[in-house]
Amino acid sequence: MSRPLISRILSKYGVAGGTISAPQSGYRNQIYRVQTANDEELCVILYKNEPHIARQVLIANELADGLAAVGFPARRTFDERLTLLKSATGTRYAGIYHYLPGQTIPWEAYTQDHIKALGKTMSDMHHLATGLHLTRRLDDVVEIQKSIVGKMQQYFLDRDVHRAMHDKLGLAVPESSLTSLATGLAAADLLGDRQALHMDFVRGNVLFREAADDDLSVAVTGVLDFEKCAYGPVIFDIARTLAFLLIDCKYKTPRQVRKYFLRSGYGKRGTNRLSLPRINQGSQDIDVLELLVDHFLLHDFYKFLRHNPYESLAKNEHFGRTRELLIERKIIELDR
Repeated sequence: MSRPLISRILSKYGVAGGTISAPQSGYRNQIYRVQTANDEELCVILYKNEPHIARQVLIANELADGLAAVGFPARRTFDERLTLLKSATGTRYAGIYHYLPGQTIPWEAYTQDHIKALGKTMSDMHHLATGLHLTRRLDDVVEIQKSIVGKMQQYFLDRDVHRAMHDKLGLAVPESSLTSLATGLAAADLLGDRQALHMDFVRGNVLFREAADDDLSVAVTGVLDFEKCAYGPVIFDIARTLAFLLIDCKYKTPRQVRKYFLRSGYGKRGTNRLSLPRINQGSQDIDVLELLVDHFLLHDFYKFLRHNPYESLAKNEHFGRTRELLIERKIIELDR
């Protein structure tokens, strides 16, 4: 994507002149940092061409702007309007935002202070989100995840997939695991504590810097990419991030990750109350957090299989860590 196009997009928002940096890598969308002639730092985002992306972005922008207005470090819009770009290959949307300082960190570089800061920031976000009144309706997180379980059931119960997993990976996903997840999600639909959720609060969407006046060595300076935001019980947001952390924090035990993120970060330092619900389902006592962590880990495993040749997965460390954790948690099993 050329800089002249970014200049034309900027002119539509009344921004002239300035310096346009090369696009930032490592993100699903193209992001261009802009230093205006008035020394204001902005960024232009070119969104991927996906179904309903304009609706998702507008909902995400309203949520992020609402949080920023009450002091949360969410990326704010410079202008609420989106720009429609048409070309021979299709249509895309662009938006313009205020630039946030800070850096993402490599997945192997998480310290306990990074994990605590993530927990604290998520807790503060949930607390502030309870007071927001959004004009656009967010999708229901439980319905989204039920749909995902349905797709995973269709995939893993397919005979060809089952045979390929056996022959190439020596793995199987028991039908009982999928049934348990579906049953647990149906029960989770009865939970209260519903509000706006980020649902992608992970390493690539959080910016850090060294802390100045805090008991932690790092602080969160920005939270990005609210496009997967949804409405539902807070435990879904917590579980999504915890599942990522259990894979990303390769030098921390699962027990340490839970302690730093949940107890020290979310519960102790954050402003939202930490609630870890349980559900009685017949004779079963279901730990909702652990059920959802299983669900999100299996969904990540499913995405690895869907988007990569099976033969290449042995070289992917994230896949390997996800596989081993799912085996340990008895969600998938060796099939040799």
